[in-house]
Amino acid sequence: MEGRVLLLWLLTLFFWGTTPLFEKAALRATDPLVALTWRTGLAAFILLLATFVSGKAPLLASLSLRDYLALALSGLFAGVFGMFTYFSLLKSGEASKVVPLTAAYPLVTALCALLFFQEKLTALRLLGIILTILGLIILERN
Repeated sequence: MEGRVLLLWLLTLFFWGTTPLFEKAALRATDPLVALTWRTGLAAFILLLATFVSGKAPLLASLSLRDYLALALSGLFAGVFGMFTYFSLLKSGEASKVVPLTAAYPLVTALCALLFFQEKLTALRLLGIILTILGLIILERN
């Protein structure tokens, strides 16, 4: 693995791995909707600022209507609906159990990609799907 790719992977693991701890701590004192609003609002502000400061704002105009629609649906599904249900689960459950269970979303992605994009079901992909399902069963029984 290339050094830059390895560093980005490790940073992503660190950021995504520690974030639920901050969220769980914050959710002790507030409602999931309030927490999600603050978290997402701050992230949106920083992203807008970074887009303009980096000079990439003109690229926003280069997106097609289809791109805007796909990104809007992504934002709604992952950023609003998914994060709200995740925050609600995190508030009521153990972080060490909720996070791995909700992190099984690649299973849904794989199944939908097979159905809607006619991606091939290889032996390795099938094994990955089976292992993910087995992992969910093990986590749920723990």
